[in-house]
Amino acid sequence: MSIRFLSSLSLVAGMSLAAQAETLPYPDSDSSDGYDSAYYAESYSGSYHSAPAPVSESSSTRSIFPTQSFFELLGPMDSRNGHGHVNIQNWLTDVNLCRMSSGSWDFSAIAALRMTWFNGQGADEMDVDRLYTIWLNMNASCVISGKTRLVFGLTPEISTDFDTWTHNNIFFGGHAMIAGPLNDRFSYGIGIGYYPQLGEAPLLPVFQFKWKAGNNWSLQLEGARLSYTKKVGEGLTWGPFVSIVSGTWTIHHDRRVRQFEWISGIAGVGANIGLGRWGSVRPRLMTDVGFSFGNSGTLKTSNGNHELEKRHYDPGFYLRAGLQFEF
Repeated sequence: MSIRFLSSLSLVAGMSLAAQAETLPYPDSDSSDGYDSAYYAESYSGSYHSAPAPVSESSSTRSIFPTQSFFELLGPMDSRNGHGHVNIQNWLTDVNLCRMSSGSWDFSAIAALRMTWFNGQGADEMDVDRLYTIWLNMNASCVISGKTRLVFGLTPEISTDFDTWTHNNIFFGGHAMIAGPLNDRFSYGIGIGYYPQLGEAPLLPVFQFKWKAGNNWSLQLEGARLSYTKKVGEGLTWGPFVSIVSGTWTIHHDRRVRQFEWISGIAGVGANIGLGRWGSVRPRLMTDVGFSFGNSGTLKTSNGNHELEKRHYDPGFYLRAGLQFEF
């Protein structure tokens, strides 16, 4: 499976992790992933993480609260044609706006902001400075049989450098999926998503799962992150992972409106560490360390349908660190 195809899966993270949190009956939060719902937007990087706690039958609307905030570093990555190198920093935070139940229906909404800095040294075409991704992830799900649910999601997104403004800055994505447990060890979600960031091929199958392999080990696919993690007591979860970090933005380049896309594969080890309880809040420190591979940056026409220029970069260092909040 190619990096290009896997990168498209990273869009699923931002759009469907919240849905997964309310439909897949995970009894405990034992993933080392963060929730890079962008990367995002792509929850793009991310999107990484333990999903927020499921909504109970008796739950009502909750106050607005942050669910996670983290910093991400890729690089430096040397150009394969010998012209300079590039490094990337991401900062992402998301906020729960709504999580409620009514009868057999569950509803949720999460807003997120990701800021991205590309720094090209001797590679001016990659020195695109500050980029912004803002999105709203809205989900509704209903019981169709037993614990199996039908999930619908809509994710409007603005992804731009704010130096120019066109209708191409705005993406309207969505998904529909069926999710539930096969047994007490395996839960799944399967469906189809619409992601206009992909250009001429915006439809993509959606598949997620979590398998409890035993002895506190779990194999989990969330968005574009596959992790194999071990839960050590109540305070620590760790394990190896592979994932995709990617993003698509409308930018002003060479006095023209262009679409800019970045793709990186990531492999490493992640850890999720409990920091106790602050009142009703359970903060967790999430960290990933590894390396990037398959790195590329692409300039496209403003509608994203045609490639104009593509650069490939060598592997580089990868680090992600931040806080996740459970309520």
